[in-house]
This record gives sequence, C-alpha cells and structure tokens, in this order.
Amino acid sequence: MSSLQNHPFRIFYSPVDDPLRNFYIPALSASVRYDRSAGFFNSSALAVAAEGVARLIQNGGTMRLLVGAALDEGDVQAIRQGYDLKERISERLLEHFSDPIDALMRKRLEVLAWMVAEGTLEVRVVLPKDEQGNPIPAQEAHDYYHPKSGIFTDSDGNQVAFTGSVNESATAWKHNYEQFAVYLSWGEGRSYLPQVTIRFNRLWEGKKKTGSLWIYPSHSRRS
Repeated sequence: MSSLQNHPFRIFYSPVDDPLRNFYIPALSASVRYDRSAGFFNSSALAVAAEGVARLIQNGGTMRLLVGAALDEGDVQAIRQGYDLKERISERLLEHFSDPIDALMRKRLEVLAWMVAEGTLEVRVVLPKDEQGNPIPAQEAHDYYHPKSGIFTDSDGNQVAFTGSVNESATAWKHNYEQFAVYLSWGEGRSYLPQVTIRFNRLWEGKKKTGSLWIYPSHSRRS
C-alpha cells in the first residue's frame, strides 16, 4: 500500500491539471478512508475513478458520504438494497469478477449496493425540514446542502483535504470546469486541514447546527 506522501500533489487544481488522474485516483488508491461532503452524488463517480475505488476497497478502506438530497433514483435504490443486504451478504462482490476495475465501470449500481452492505460505504443525506422538524422534498424547500470538500487518510495517518467547487460525479471530475484547493498534513497547508476535518466530523455526528436542514440517518451505522 502506497502512502499519500508518495504522490506530488499540487496545492490547487483546475481542469488543465486533469484532477481526476492527477489527484482523485492517486489519493483514493493510497487511502484507507475517504470522507466526502458534496451537494450532489452520483454512482458514476465510482465508475470514473474505478481504479482508485478498487484500490481503496483492496486496502480495506471505507468511505463516508455526506450529501445533499438530489440523489439519482437508481443510486437511492442501490443504497437501500445495500442496507437490506447488510445482514445476508456473505461474499465479496468484487471477487466474482476477474477485473475489479471493469466491474466498477460496468456494474456501478451493484458495487454501490455491495459497498453499503459491506460497510465500506456509509451514506448520510442532508434533507430540508419544515418548522416542525419533518423532512420535506428538496423541490419544495428553499434551502439546500451545498458544501464540497473531502478528506483522504492513509494507513500512516497522513491526510489530504480539498475544498472547492467539485461535486461527487463523473461529470464534475471529468467534464465540468471545477477548481479546488488542497491541504496536506505534511505540507504548508497543514494548519488549514483540521478545519476541514473538524467541520465534516461535527456535521456527521450531528454536533453542528444545520438550521433548516436535517441529516438522515442521524444515528450510527445500521447493525
């Protein structure tokens, strides 16, 4: 397993830097944990970064995803299926395929469900709520969860954090004009990195006020 310190990360990325190949996939490949906050998530992100996701899984790594309410219906169903399968799953899905990367690219919804079932991926959705505290459809709300940041952690405890405009989808990582800043735990930006990690953890644990937004589920991972 490689270390995050082995890759020459830049402190800023834009489309001309090919962030998918030069940042996202290398960071995933060297990590054992990926914490992600995004306004939008689509399982296409798993496919487009298949090489990195496969290595994260092979590292025994985990992902925590804190995302806005605009989930694709297919992804919603896959996530639900993953939680339903959690107690019954007995085989590692990727072992059924000779090429895990190809499996991620061709069967991303199945892999998404498997990751949830295995506990490799935990998803919490930030939903708008009414005055009584009940969740309401995003299309009826005036507020939306829209921050975009991420934290990669390797087996040695090294961390790479980023903040910027990029959401968690293939379109964002490959096609949109996105840009973001990067903070390394061993570099000049190390004083800024804790701000990203503390903010994510406080939101994940429900210790930070979200105003008219509500995090679901608000409890620990299902057993």
